[in-house]
Amino acid sequence: MLHDILWMLLGFVILLAIVGAWFGIYYWLSPSVKNPDGKAYITGRCGDTMEICLKFEDGRVAKTSYWTDGCAHSLNSVCAAADLAMGKTPDEITQIDADKIQESVGGLPKDHQHCAQLAEETLQAALHDYMLRSTKKAS
Repeated sequence: MLHDILWMLLGFVILLAIVGAWFGIYYWLSPSVKNPDGKAYITGRCGDTMEICLKFEDGRVAKTSYWTDGCAHSLNSVCAAADLAMGKTPDEITQIDADKIQESVGGLPKDHQHCAQLAEETLQAALHDYMLRSTKKAS
């Protein structure tokens, strides 16, 4: 009886170590932008939530980070939106739309095209946040 409890306890400790290591690696490898110049966090009608952060240097996007709690199509779309924004000026970012995002990921199934739309909305909202913050700093 004691022998079985010890084995269960050991199994629990091993499982806890694996889950802890997974969370540690996930957060270590996840891109993040400290003190972003522009940030947006939007939940779509599908229930997926996306976040994009932008950091500008010399009028161009120097760093991006993204996050979603959605499916793989959502992750690919928000990642593509953030990647497409890298090195771009605010005017160039306004040209990034759902079609460009879908093209960047190699297309999406018809029932997941809304993921690219949500990624576009999130990117444009992050840009809008940047523009508002820039205007406040200038005045």
